[in-house]
Amino acid sequence: MDAGRFVESQRAGGASNADHAVQGTSNDAAVSRESAARLGYIVDPFIRYFVKPANQRRAPLINRGTYCRFHGVQNTLCQFAQALAATETSTGGQIVVLGAGFDTSYFILEKEGLNVGKFFEIDFAEITAKKAAAIYRHSDLKSLLPPDTTVAMGGSELHSSRYSLLSGDLREFQIQLVPKLLERGFDLNEPTLFLSECVLIYLDPQHSDQIIDWITQSVPNAAILTYEQIRPDDRFGQMMIDNLRARLLELRGLHAYPTLESTSQRFMSRGWHSAKAIDLADYHDRCIDDSERARLAKIEFIDEWEEFTLLAQHYAFTFAHSKDAEPFQMLCPLQ
Repeated sequence: MDAGRFVESQRAGGASNADHAVQGTSNDAAVSRESAARLGYIVDPFIRYFVKPANQRRAPLINRGTYCRFHGVQNTLCQFAQALAATETSTGGQIVVLGAGFDTSYFILEKEGLNVGKFFEIDFAEITAKKAAAIYRHSDLKSLLPPDTTVAMGGSELHSSRYSLLSGDLREFQIQLVPKLLERGFDLNEPTLFLSECVLIYLDPQHSDQIIDWITQSVPNAAILTYEQIRPDDRFGQMMIDNLRARLLELRGLHAYPTLESTSQRFMSRGWHSAKAIDLADYHDRCIDDSERARLAKIEFIDEWEEFTLLAQHYAFTFAHSKDAEPFQMLCPLQ
């Protein structure tokens, strides 16, 4: 079955409107990333392959926010890969992207020669089928796959010794996805970085907490970077919630973890060694150097800085690691 027919068959199987709405956020994120890449905010030569139609231009405030999001994630991934290379005891480490959507981080790391031992991506089958099909359509992407890559699950998964694209529902993480991870070579004892960008917040807290609890209990040398919405209770936060609800999108975890303090305490209360959180406004001012901000100013002029700050204060990175051991003691992605 080809990828297109697989997607249609899955839709016929009865996925809810809410699930389809959440899946649509993958395209939204890809469009924003392609806009930022095309204008020169970020370097991502691969995202254009996942966006149809291309050349959709986002507003300057969105482009600057997308840059900050991209910078924070790629900075963490690169630091992790570099730390692994400097750690004699590691055999390569692992990255697991929860709700990967059309993220291109694997291909960026491969192009830059910043390899990790294994790279896993997880999302709904509807999304992974589209992603797998796009990868095989474009030689720039396909050429970066390991040579032993095979297509599985009717076109919705890619399996190899180093890169795996896995389909499943994060609400059934332990039942559906943990067995798939283990089958594809996930090593519980390897240093592992988990990445979640606007994913866990769409789950009921009981489901997202179950994922974190499994990591806490099963992966002793783990770190996680999340990028999620915060501050639901002020005027802007309520407007954000209302706008998403109009699109059938519900931030189910937002009120359980509404602040910087609560997002970091979520991990500390589970025994993680360290957890730090920073909103996107502070990340922009503290973690991006002056010369880089000057470069960005030449791309597009932003005259409403108060509006950017207000928007950025409602998104946050949280970085946590489970113990003070290599390679995570080397990572300072939020400083």
